[in-house]
Amino acid sequence: DVFLDERDAVSYIGVEMGIFGTNSTLVPVEIVRVNDRRHLIEVAAEAETIKHAPHFGSEETVSPELEDRVRTYFGLEPLLPPSDPYPPGDTGRFDPDDRVDTEPGERMEAQNRLTGEGESDAPLLPGERIPEDRWDRETTSDNVTIHRRRI
Repeated sequence: DVFLDERDAVSYIGVEMGIFGTNSTLVPVEIVRVNDRRHLIEVAAEAETIKHAPHFGSEETVSPELEDRVRTYFGLEPLLPPSDPYPPGDTGRFDPDDRVDTEPGERMEAQNRLTGEGESDAPLLPGERIPEDRWDRETTSDNVTIHRRRI
C-alpha cells in the first residue's frame, strides 16, 4: 500500500503483517529509500522494529492519532501539535459550576467529546456519526493499493 498526502506526495508505505496479511504497518517515507538498481524498497529499521510498530486492520482507517503514534514510534516528530483542552487564559468558556460533576464521570465524558478522546469506547449520542474515513482508495493494475488523503 502507498499513502499519499493532500499534495499527492508519498507519506507512508503500508507493510502487510500477520499470517494472512490482515494487519498493515505504516512506515513513514522519511525512513524509506527506493533502490532502483535492485528494484526494492529499503527501510531504515530492523524487521523486528517494524513487526512491533503500531498497525491497523484491513477494515480500519488511518487516523491522525495512528499517524502520530507511528511517527513517534519510529523517532520522528508527530504531525499534530499537542492539544491543550484548557489553553492558558481561557477562562470564558466555563462558569465555576460547570466544572462540577452532577453525576460521576459526567464532566469527563463532556471533555472527551470536546477533545475527541475516547471516541472508540464511548457510545454515539443521538445525532452523532462515526468520523468518516479520510482516505480515498484505488487499486492499480499491479495490485498496489493507493490511499489518497482527502483535502
